Amino acid sequence: HLSPHMFGGFKCPVCSKFVPSDEMDLHLVMCLTKPRITYNEDVLSKDAGECAICLEELQQGDTIARLPCLCIYHKSCIDEWFEVNRSCPEHPSD
Repeated sequence: HLSPHMFGGFKCPVCSKFVPSDEMDLHLVMCLTKPRITYNEDVLSKDAGECAICLEELQQGDTIARLPCLCIYHKSCIDEWFEVNRSCPEHPSD
C-alpha cells in the first residue's frame, strides 16, 4: 500500500498536475472554479507556421499544445497564457 505522501503530493483529479500536499486544497479550489481548456500535448511532425502567442515559428520537433478548437501553440506559451486567460488566444469566446 503506497501512501500519496511518499510522492510528496497528489495528482489533481481536475488538471492531472502533481500538487504538493499542503497546496492541494487551494489548488483544487482554483481548478474547480476556473473553467480550464484542456489540450493534447503533441510533438510537431512538420513545421506549422507561427505561434500566435510568441510569434515564433512552430517547427518540427517542438512540443506543442493542441486545443479543442484545433489551434496549436508552443506548450510553454499556452501554459503561461492559461495562468492569465482560460480561453484560446484566437477563440476567446469558447
